Amino acid sequence: MLQKEGKEKLEIVEDLGLKPFEITAEQIPSIVLKLLGVERPFCLPSIDDLDLPAKSIDQVILVIIDNFSLFEVITYQPMFMIKNLEYLLLIKTESKAKSLSGPMLESIFYSKESLTFNLISALNDNNKQVKVHVREEDLPKITKDFSLAVTETTDVNIYVKGLKAVNRNDLLVLHFSDFDEMYTRYSMNPPEEIASKVMRRTDKWLSLFSQQSIEGTALIVIGNDGKKPLEMNLEGRAAEWKRANLPIGFIKFPK
Repeated sequence: MLQKEGKEKLEIVEDLGLKPFEITAEQIPSIVLKLLGVERPFCLPSIDDLDLPAKSIDQVILVIIDNFSLFEVITYQPMFMIKNLEYLLLIKTESKAKSLSGPMLESIFYSKESLTFNLISALNDNNKQVKVHVREEDLPKITKDFSLAVTETTDVNIYVKGLKAVNRNDLLVLHFSDFDEMYTRYSMNPPEEIASKVMRRTDKWLSLFSQQSIEGTALIVIGNDGKKPLEMNLEGRAAEWKRANLPIGFIKFPK
């Protein structure tokens, strides 16, 4: 089933006009460092096999969305993502448990090969300006240097503060959880009106981040399987898709 679903996902990706890359979660910090011109430490995996554009990047905006996958893109058709995020990352993890929010955050910002590496600290040590906007309970999974972070209680607050921080940092990290909270409340089967509203709002936020950004900005959007496994009230094809889905990411490079 997973092999079949994976083939179908690639076909749909091609239909959307996106360029797919299969990566591991542990390669994401290597991508961020390369974009910002910082040398990759040996504890991180190589990304030499990724055909990333040789663009001059002045700013990376890294948006992480809990419980967001290719399923949401296909189901709710977020127009900004589909039209502007040309490079699709199909993110492989060691297990479904590693696809959850906590383990994914740790894979992105830390390294299992090093007790000392942290992406935020590495950039800060290389004189890069970094700011993180996140829920307080998720902060330790991203950085131990709390002086580089602002904690908020809602996605709306993270969006408002994040928009003000655009163009003021080399790396801006924003972590949103409303999709996960919606799926938790409705046992993975929210009313279509509510789910569409959350999707439209999120898509609009991403569009505004892009519009407000300086020319040399790379926008990276990463999805995961949420904070914990949830019982699904989905049936049929929708349930199969949601179970089989890999975490995904998009990259919008400067034109």
